[in-house]
Amino acid sequence: MEGSEHYQASSLRIGSSKLWRNNSIEDFSDSFREEDDEESLKWAAIEKLPTFARIRTGILAEEGGQLREVDIKKLGLLERRNLVERLVKVADEDHEKFLLRLRERIDQALPTLFNFSVTMFEGFLNCLHILPNKKQPLPILKDVSGIIKPQRMALLLGPPSSGKTTLLLALAGKLSKDLKAAAMKGQKASVVTDYKLKILGLDVCADTLVGDQMIRGISGGQKKRVTTARLHCFCNNDIVSESKYAPEFSNRWFFKQYLLLLCLNQMASGLFRLVAALGRNMIVANTCTSLALLAIIVMGGFILSRDGVKKWWLWGYWVSPLMYAQNSVAVNEFLGKSWRHIPPNSTERLGVLVLKSRGLFPEAHWYWIGVGALIGYTFLFNFLFTLALKYLNPFSKPQAVISKETLHEVDSLGESVELSSRGKKFSEKGGESTSSRPPHGKIGSPDGATQPSKGGTVLPFEPYSLTFDEIRYAVDMPQLFLMKRGGEEIYIGPLGRHSCHLIKYFEEIKGIPKIKDGYNPATWMLEITSAAQEEIIGINFTHIYKNSELYRRNKALIKELSSPAPGSNDLHFRTRYSQPFVVQCLASLWKLHWSYWRNPPYTAVRFILTTVIALLLGTIFWDLGSKRTQQQDILNAMGSMYAAVIFLGLQNAISVQPVVAVERTVFYREKVAGMYSALPYAFAQVLIELPYTLIQSLIYGVIVYAMIGFEWTASKFFWYLFFMYFTLLYYTFYGMMTVAVTPNQHNAAIISTFFYRIWNIFSGFIIPRTRIPVWWRWFYWICPVSWTLYGLAASQFGDVKDAFESGETVEHFVRSYFGFRSDFLGVVAIVIVGIPVLFAFIFAFSIKTFNFQKR
Repeated sequence: MEGSEHYQASSLRIGSSKLWRNNSIEDFSDSFREEDDEESLKWAAIEKLPTFARIRTGILAEEGGQLREVDIKKLGLLERRNLVERLVKVADEDHEKFLLRLRERIDQALPTLFNFSVTMFEGFLNCLHILPNKKQPLPILKDVSGIIKPQRMALLLGPPSSGKTTLLLALAGKLSKDLKAAAMKGQKASVVTDYKLKILGLDVCADTLVGDQMIRGISGGQKKRVTTARLHCFCNNDIVSESKYAPEFSNRWFFKQYLLLLCLNQMASGLFRLVAALGRNMIVANTCTSLALLAIIVMGGFILSRDGVKKWWLWGYWVSPLMYAQNSVAVNEFLGKSWRHIPPNSTERLGVLVLKSRGLFPEAHWYWIGVGALIGYTFLFNFLFTLALKYLNPFSKPQAVISKETLHEVDSLGESVELSSRGKKFSEKGGESTSSRPPHGKIGSPDGATQPSKGGTVLPFEPYSLTFDEIRYAVDMPQLFLMKRGGEEIYIGPLGRHSCHLIKYFEEIKGIPKIKDGYNPATWMLEITSAAQEEIIGINFTHIYKNSELYRRNKALIKELSSPAPGSNDLHFRTRYSQPFVVQCLASLWKLHWSYWRNPPYTAVRFILTTVIALLLGTIFWDLGSKRTQQQDILNAMGSMYAAVIFLGLQNAISVQPVVAVERTVFYREKVAGMYSALPYAFAQVLIELPYTLIQSLIYGVIVYAMIGFEWTASKFFWYLFFMYFTLLYYTFYGMMTVAVTPNQHNAAIISTFFYRIWNIFSGFIIPRTRIPVWWRWFYWICPVSWTLYGLAASQFGDVKDAFESGETVEHFVRSYFGFRSDFLGVVAIVIVGIPVLFAFIFAFSIKTFNFQKR
């Protein structure tokens, strides 16, 4: 920098990063000058300050080399100007360096996967008081109070960073409940739909679609009121039971079966309501629901028999509601007449043998125990649901409700509300403004009728009127294209300074009044060119324009510009997009890489949930992979595979859908801008999932394989990871595919749910392939989950020669009961690789073919 200048910007630091330095080459260097001991000592002292003070402290070097510690927020005008001039000497080069340094600093604060993990770890250490908490409160709003009345427009003014957005969020109930707004208790509302629409202000849009990212619908405020209306609606979950064998058919059996399913339905509804009330957030509730369902279903007695439950998980077996339902429905079926005959070489009835073989209770009274337990769980879950609603506040901090007396106290303070602009105040009480300027604004209550009703549901606002007088608004534009109704031109030409050319053109027309001094030219132009004015004067502005010299000059210019210059060629682009296919792919992949990296709610939660599920299943199925004394041991080990595939796979498919829906919306916009085509985006979206799914598979595979105790051979371990990886991959690609073929993620979720249930039924675990009717086996062969279970079971047990206590070998049981053969693994591997490839191809094809953007 030049020595004649008053200040020399030595360094300015935000957080712990040195952002700017005064060195003609190293203005943005990360290092200190080693010879500058004084500066180093000052920076070391700043480094020890609390975070809030450190980010606002910097060092300025004045003329003569004197170093001065300054508060960055309190730099004077001259200091700031000189500092910026020194930082950006050469606009192109220094500005780029500054942005790179700023980007580096922002990257350190963005919610990346690494930062998310570090923040969680620091929070954990803070809770244990191992690491001191360095967070300090930052005041945003201070002593803000007032009343905003309904059915009136309110103007909120303030300079940037004055807290306008925070105040609005506080009024909306999305900030701390310490920020209060007045509200009152209300009277009962009618349940008539039209009345609800009226009081919610939705009657004007009753027949309008809500809309989404693709379809323009109702406004944001109307969407919030629609959400409020939806709180009155509750949905029940239907539970369907499918029996493996032909059930008993009698009036008594049917009544008992109906009663059991009814109790099961009510229990499930109460459970889901409780989880929703405890979660208080869609992401948290979905995660809690997944873990709760995993524990309840696995401990229900079907996937893992009672005899195989470890002693540390017996409590989970006895508290699982599904265990009671499973035992109750099994007893009601297998103790019926169809199962009473005694097989050869046995002393017990067939139904009792079936119940004992699956670890179920064979006593008839277990039906009523199950019904009673389900009724008890129904009352318990709904009672806890009520307590959660009463005592748990939402994460978004609900709007506080104060008493009617407090509201009267607020009203008694007076209704005067003042607006200030540049230090000049305007009062609603006085008729004259204290400002010497004519334009003014005023807020007042209409007719003084602002008293709250004695009863009724009243929003926490009071009506105020807002008026503006003599407000002027003008835009200076160099050119004007003026048309009248019917699409006819009446003026095309320059405006001139203060619209002098426009005014001169129209004032020369006979019958047009002169513009008044100080009158807005735009308003004057629209008034004199209206259709009514044409009839009064008896002229046609279109004819006048087409007979004017201005029109002839425009036509001559158009003709001149329409003729290409000699030797010139037509503008032509070889491709629609500026970059080749490979560059488009790399750009899309780079964008998605940072999008995923900075999305911890998707990536980090995915890994955390995988780890939790792996530990949960590992402890439940502990060391069952090595037990081979009876057939149930193999069924228990396969139950671990089935549970992992179903829950991890569904979680992948469900969680990826909203992510792809957002990315697709961004793709539509960037495609129109010519950044890249559909195939590079689809290729990048598919490719970015590969490493994340691989890490997920390794986390789950290593933990579960070791804890369950499968055979430790290289080939078996490889096959286990191989099938788990491609299974999670095709579930993820299936979720992406359903989003690509539907308008939004909600439709995709509905379609996906139907196929999830079909895949579950034909997976080969609930009903083995050898027991599926011949006319339905074709669906078994096209079900992706059946190929996964085939590969996992055949690779682990298809070649095992060990014999059960009955003398049957494991290999023979797996082949006879499930139809699995180890020599078929090659075909299974090819199919399991082909399934995600097929889903990825359909995803890419749908992205290229379908466009659901309506606006």
